[in-house]
Amino acid sequence: MGTPSLWVLLVPAVVLVGLSAPCVAYGQPNFIIILADDVGWGDLGANWAETKETPHLDELAAEGMRFVDFHSAASTCSPSRASLLTGRLGARNGVTHNFAVTSVGGLPLNESTLAEVLQEAGYSTGAIGKWHLGHHGRHHPSFRGFDYYFGIPYSHDMGCTDTPGYNLPPCPPCPQHDTAARVARKACYTEVALPLFENITVIQQPVNLSSLAARYVEKATQFIQQASDSGRPFFLYLALAHMHVPLGVPSLPPASNKGIYGAALKEMDALVGQIKQVADSHGKGNTLLWFAGTAG
Repeated sequence: MGTPSLWVLLVPAVVLVGLSAPCVAYGQPNFIIILADDVGWGDLGANWAETKETPHLDELAAEGMRFVDFHSAASTCSPSRASLLTGRLGARNGVTHNFAVTSVGGLPLNESTLAEVLQEAGYSTGAIGKWHLGHHGRHHPSFRGFDYYFGIPYSHDMGCTDTPGYNLPPCPPCPQHDTAARVARKACYTEVALPLFENITVIQQPVNLSSLAARYVEKATQFIQQASDSGRPFFLYLALAHMHVPLGVPSLPPASNKGIYGAALKEMDALVGQIKQVADSHGKGNTLLWFAGTAG
């Protein structure tokens, strides 16, 4: 599931100005956490001059605060996310391994999440993207402090799709009524089609990976707009599929000599740029935007 990696923290300078201003003028700040999956140090131009595919993220680094020694709490999906949302290491919050498709548990219910704390403080809370902290019963994000959820319950390589994306070795599409093929391809998780949730309802199964990034932007935009219209501060947790394999089929053409991987980087960067633009239009000067990457 990847090797330990440095997290990268990019915070726009205008955010810091807004947070230092009197509460009378700005009220409660908004928070957006964008978590990239398996992003590499050299994937960002701010860290590696030869990388040209991330202009929006590079702009965040130039305008804001860049942390180069900020470590993930774990090198795998579930533990790193559990620590991010609880502020406690896996040895204390009970999540030390990844949850599987067949797992019936999740982040222990006696653990408080950041979303629950902010929800009690009057925030509108939304989670979009990969959850991977339990998908049954009260472990679902809709019961862990999030008013709205849109995304996949675990990694997108943990279920088959009809748009399997790019991977080495490549995974096939979901089998069609072929038990023998299903058994032979068990390593590619073809036994269960990957679901897409909106709140507690499965709205697509198998999910179309090639359209996932665009749908995340759409739902994030709607969430920010609705929260702003309501007059409530908001907390948005956006957990991307990028750059975890299989890479979705990018809508952008391959960049330079990096092929599909470069195109996926450009897609991720464009997504972040769109979210920042929407956030600026609804709360510039009072929104803390945090981009980080982890393994998993």
